[in-house]
Amino acid sequence: MRNFQRQGALLALAASPAVIPSLANASGFALLEQSGSRLGTAFSGTTAAADDATTNYFNPAGLSRLQRPELIVIASGVGLSSEFDDQGSQAAFLQTLGGTGGDAGDWNFVPSAYVAWPINTKFALGFGVNAPFGLVTEYDAGWEGRFQALRSEIKTYNFNPSLSWRVNDGFSIGVGVSYQRLDAELTSSVNYSGVVAQAVQQLVAAGQLPPVLAPSIIAANTGLEGEARVRGDDSDWGFNIGLLFEPTQTTRIGLAYRSSIEYTVSGTVQFSEPTAANLVGRGIVAIVSAPGSVLGDGPVSVDVEVPESAIASLRQAFGRFALLADVGWTAWSSVEELRIVRDEGAVVSVTPERWDDAWRFALGGEYEFSDAFLLRAGIARDDSAVPDETRTPRLPDAQRDWIAIGARWRPSQSMAFDFGYAHLFSDDVPLNPPANGAANGVLIGEQESYVDVVSAQFTYRF
Repeated sequence: MRNFQRQGALLALAASPAVIPSLANASGFALLEQSGSRLGTAFSGTTAAADDATTNYFNPAGLSRLQRPELIVIASGVGLSSEFDDQGSQAAFLQTLGGTGGDAGDWNFVPSAYVAWPINTKFALGFGVNAPFGLVTEYDAGWEGRFQALRSEIKTYNFNPSLSWRVNDGFSIGVGVSYQRLDAELTSSVNYSGVVAQAVQQLVAAGQLPPVLAPSIIAANTGLEGEARVRGDDSDWGFNIGLLFEPTQTTRIGLAYRSSIEYTVSGTVQFSEPTAANLVGRGIVAIVSAPGSVLGDGPVSVDVEVPESAIASLRQAFGRFALLADVGWTAWSSVEELRIVRDEGAVVSVTPERWDDAWRFALGGEYEFSDAFLLRAGIARDDSAVPDETRTPRLPDAQRDWIAIGARWRPSQSMAFDFGYAHLFSDDVPLNPPANGAANGVLIGEQESYVDVVSAQFTYRF
């Protein structure tokens, strides 16, 4: 029986990439939706605009340009549509293929809020609460990639106080610290039929089971599925710094840097094992599900790094019209692999990622019809950080092209309302993840995605 337990654990370990979700995708989806005013320009000019308290997140140096204390509350909705187009996928061992998963996306709420408080003509304080990273995808139960991904939900909460110093009329500097929390919950199906079949073969090879019984035991346990659920969280600190140059009254240039944050996400893995059809199958499932086995419940952890980023922006005014531009860089190449381990040190799974640094380019404009009404528009391109060879259904990331419009209505000097809408066009990208294999099935096809973003922002100046 001790040998049987070792064999069952090894077989479960061989199948572990199918049952442990990849947390790298948690840090691979950055949310730009931190400002209703900037959404209307496709987030161009983010570090140079410095026209409301949302500059606390994009460039804290801009806080010192604000003349009055102000409070901003923002409600953004991000609607993701992402569907899998099958192009020859193969079922997992002893399982049916299943459907294509439906639409893995949905609408999700992304709130944020900011306060700016000028101390005097030189110094200003700011504080922001927002969600800089997030991911929610969910495929239909029973779909053909269920052994690689079902539901993925990643949430972050960022608390960011800042200080700005206006050194002179042409130069300001700002610094901030971030206390950031990450919560994750990820699920996938588990191919227990494959585990039972391999264990039966090992028992026959070891002389512990008559060969004549093997085919009937394996056949009786066809279609045996369970589910794995990983939950975890962690909190840590980072910082951001920004510079604002104003060489003329009509020109502003902003530079901003945000540090990486390293998490050790600690939590639990839980398995819902099925009931096998016969005594041998039930015994195998019980052994691989026991405490200490790879398919047993218990504490796990994974190291995750939210990458550093930098943005350079320009705002150039021409009378009532202002041209806005952005160039951004995010160091996603720091994400090389996902190594999930149990508390006692046993490696549960290692998933290769090998992401690339990503660049973003944005161009937009604002036209001020009057003190009360302003129109915005913008375009942008986001690189994909995820290479074709390591893309998974949890984050089918692709290059995105933005088109955005927005407006501001200021009924009084104390109140302003900003609205924005953007549509993000994505390339159809190949999906043939590295976890493909007999235990998981072979997923072959393309992912077709697009995103809609809407935002409403209320500003009150004291």
